[in-house]
Amino acid sequence: MKYSISYGGKRCEDYKLYPITRPNIPAPSRDMELLKIPGKSGILVKDNKRYEPIEIPIEFNFFSKPDKWWEVFRNAKRWLSGGGELEFSDDPDYFYKVYCVEIVDSEREMKRIGKFKANFTCDPYTYLKAGKQEYDRTEVQYNPYSEAHPAYKINGEGVCYLTVNGKAMRANVGQNITIDTERMIAYRTDGAMQNTAVSGDYEDLYLLEGANQIVITSGFGLKVIPNWRDR
Repeated sequence: MKYSISYGGKRCEDYKLYPITRPNIPAPSRDMELLKIPGKSGILVKDNKRYEPIEIPIEFNFFSKPDKWWEVFRNAKRWLSGGGELEFSDDPDYFYKVYCVEIVDSEREMKRIGKFKANFTCDPYTYLKAGKQEYDRTEVQYNPYSEAHPAYKINGEGVCYLTVNGKAMRANVGQNITIDTERMIAYRTDGAMQNTAVSGDYEDLYLLEGANQIVITSGFGLKVIPNWRDR
């Protein structure tokens, strides 16, 4: 199978673009602060418990008729504008969340041939495609990956408590509510915001590495989109 890159659900070949080489994927750096204390030898290390974004540089070639060169290049820039999901054909089960893309070092080598480099600034984690699906709570209580920020979809009527690892969030449910711990918002399936219908800390509902316990008030239905991710 020919090596390919997808971004925003579109393959590079759709825009007559072809990666020159497979990109090098950097490992994310831990956000650490090294603090010097006056009068004390050595340093104090402060762990901010997060990772820095990563940058993935990808070089593309493209081929076109001489009078279509600029059209192909403009379409490429349009494709790479904004955020989206970045996928590689040799790692089909995972994707990267992209914050922004910067196009640099563009040049026209010949009348028909051009090349440029695109720098993808990404979330430090790789995300599993399977993590975007809905699961019963019993299917996601063991997390074999890094700490996950799931979305909880609750169905029912009235007040319920969603408890994860002994920490609870209260929700006043009118037919349905989604508690999205990644975006730290709550909303209905019709898009109506429900932030005032919940109380508690979104961080308390994260799925930790290893075993977790998820409990919902009796009489309410629950589905979980785990958003599995790894480093």
